[in-house]
Amino acid sequence: MRIPRCLAPSALVGVLALAGCSGGTQTDDNTPVTAPATVGTTTTTTTATASTAPTDAPTPTSDPAMPALHGKTYEQAQAEFTRRGISAARLTAAAQHKDVALPRDHDSWYVCETSPRPGAPLTGTTTVTVRLAKDFSDCTTSFNGYLYEKNDPASAP
Repeated sequence: MRIPRCLAPSALVGVLALAGCSGGTQTDDNTPVTAPATVGTTTTTTTATASTAPTDAPTPTSDPAMPALHGKTYEQAQAEFTRRGISAARLTAAAQHKDVALPRDHDSWYVCETSPRPGAPLTGTTTVTVRLAKDFSDCTTSFNGYLYEKNDPASAP
């Protein structure tokens, strides 16, 4: 019979309590509790021991939450992931605007947006996309997704 991990301590306490009520003795914390039980004229002994062996069921761990990276540089975003124990390799950088090419060295560029949003759980397969701009003030500037109005095809000349 398998007992769920969360119920095992309660079950152990119950067994130990019952053993104590049956006249069992305990000499120290490492000695198993024994309780004599009388059935007819035959005496049997029940022994309860605490097991510290791991169970087959994995311990559920919660997924880390997406940190708030808005306004940080890409380099700071990578450091934040590392500090939280999340692989920085999960970060994918992209330009905030359609008319801006992201250079190879974009560590000093600023995070404008993230996907997923801050606070969302990051499962083991979640890829994080950060949208970057060279200047933080460019994060709020947009002409239909373009940094410069002249590059927006919808703009009237």
